Amino acid sequence: MLKGRSKQRFKALAEREQQLEAQPLVGEASREASLALKAYTDAARWFESSVAKQERSKARTWRAIAIVFGLLAFMAVGAVLGLTPLKTVEAFLVRVDNNTGFTDVVPVMKDRTGGGDEQATQDEFWLATYVRFRESYNFAGADVNYGMVRLLSYSGAFAEYRNFQLSSKGYTQVLGDNRQLRVDINNIVFLDADGSLPGSTKKYRTAQVRFTKTVLDRNGVPVLGMAPVTWLGTISFDYGNAPKTRKQRWLNPLGFGVAAYSVAQEVGGSQ
Repeated sequence: MLKGRSKQRFKALAEREQQLEAQPLVGEASREASLALKAYTDAARWFESSVAKQERSKARTWRAIAIVFGLLAFMAVGAVLGLTPLKTVEAFLVRVDNNTGFTDVVPVMKDRTGGGDEQATQDEFWLATYVRFRESYNFAGADVNYGMVRLLSYSGAFAEYRNFQLSSKGYTQVLGDNRQLRVDINNIVFLDADGSLPGSTKKYRTAQVRFTKTVLDRNGVPVLGMAPVTWLGTISFDYGNAPKTRKQRWLNPLGFGVAAYSVAQEVGGSQ
């Protein structure tokens, strides 16, 4: 009986030792599991915070880009709206001569209230006036024409006119008091805005004046058998021909002066 009790006691002690030996293993495994769980939790939190931070950074970046492009679009629209009043559409009339085929652009003249090109209008007036005085002829007004051409010309341009009128081909010699010359201005086209003549450093403007000359009898009636002839005159001019007297100032207040003048008959220009 004692022997049976000793066996049971020994068996209980053995089980107790096994339990004591197993406790450290269980504790170690529990600690390892806890550490692994903590590491996983920390990694998950870091990943979550990192991804959230990146998303917030991307959102800020795209927001900034959207603001920049919005400002650019607003500025572009403002620029277009600002330039809209400056955009104008100008109409031009192209004129074709039925007899010669000559074409030119007829500018649209604005009224005074519309702020038209006053300089061009002024230039056209003086150019047309000069051509009429130089190319027209009437025996009674020959001296007036001669004096006005001299007043509105520089010395070189006037010398050519004077030599022509004093020659055997001059209007007085050829037409006398039985014929007249009427000049009709067809159009004026401006060429170089600022050019100089050969041998001179002074700047002049150049224009072409297209005009038609008609021979009339002493009563102002076109002469039969003498068709009108169209000419093209090239004129270099400026406003540096200052008048020297009060009388000259009345006739040429702006100092209009022609430095060079040449004419050529238009091919097929008879009408």
